[in-house]
Amino acid sequence: MMPPSRSKEDWTSLLSPLLSTSVQAANERLMQTEEIRQWLRQASTKAAEGMSRRPDMRGEMRGYAELKGAFEERFPALLDAVEELTGGCGTIDLDWTPMNPTMSRVEVDFHRELAVDLFTRLEAPSPDAAQAALHTVEEALPDGTPFPNRPNTATGLVAHDGSCLGVRVREHLGNEQGGRYRTVALLPDDRNDLENLSMQDAAPRLLQLLAPADSSSGT
Repeated sequence: MMPPSRSKEDWTSLLSPLLSTSVQAANERLMQTEEIRQWLRQASTKAAEGMSRRPDMRGEMRGYAELKGAFEERFPALLDAVEELTGGCGTIDLDWTPMNPTMSRVEVDFHRELAVDLFTRLEAPSPDAAQAALHTVEEALPDGTPFPNRPNTATGLVAHDGSCLGVRVREHLGNEQGGRYRTVALLPDDRNDLENLSMQDAAPRLLQLLAPADSSSGT
């Protein structure tokens, strides 16, 4: 028997504390819910059986489309919760593995080529809020000393008023014994990346990209 469906508020409460620290943790939490795990096991296996009668790329694409449509029909409250939590920047996607359907997964997806470690919001169009958003990404840096020419890296997606901006923070090993330093890259969709910024210089640039009207007015 399928567990009862959760409400949009239930899904929001489940995911909201996790997205700002780890998208992977949010995905793991989704896969721990019995209703998703049970539905996905059954639906993914059924879709794979249908594809086996037409084992080609078109069959796989059709199987995925049918599975995705069935998921959207079964979990509309989850889709609504993710859309609201991410300001329209994220949705739910399925990592369907038809050759091994029990390994299929449900994931929060941000439609980006970059791998997003966490999601956060620019709480206000202000320098302090921009610094706080950068700090949220910075806090996701891995522990441990970075290797030479292989910095520790954390990549976040910062949202404001329906727009999203990729932010990558790197911690480098410095020239001095045990020294480290950090740089920021801003990764907009519609223009070249801004690389090797300091945390101080990155904040106003982030503000310019996500809230240009407010940053130009000096608010």
